[in-house]
Amino acid sequence: MYDKVCKNCGTLLSEFYNTGMLGCEYCYKAFEKEVLIALKKIQGRTFHTGKTQKLSGLDRELINEYNRLIKEKELATLDGRFSDIRELAEQILELSEELKARGLL
Repeated sequence: MYDKVCKNCGTLLSEFYNTGMLGCEYCYKAFEKEVLIALKKIQGRTFHTGKTQKLSGLDRELINEYNRLIKEKELATLDGRFSDIRELAEQILELSEELKARGLL
């Protein structure tokens, strides 16, 4: 039986069927038809939609603030602003408890 092969890395189509993995970026083009069929069977569609939570305005604000505080703490750490680090860590902890209570973290 004929087995397709990726001309770039030498991966065989049968290897993709056995492992579900491709060898390189060019495999996607070499096995395009077969990959699309496999994706359709596994996911029900051949395009990525991602996972997006439906968030209320307040939930989104809390998550944005949490991420902002983490970035600010990282900057404070790099700058050696130890009093800011301590204060930011307390704010992050408080906000993380709220996010956990809401099921967002």
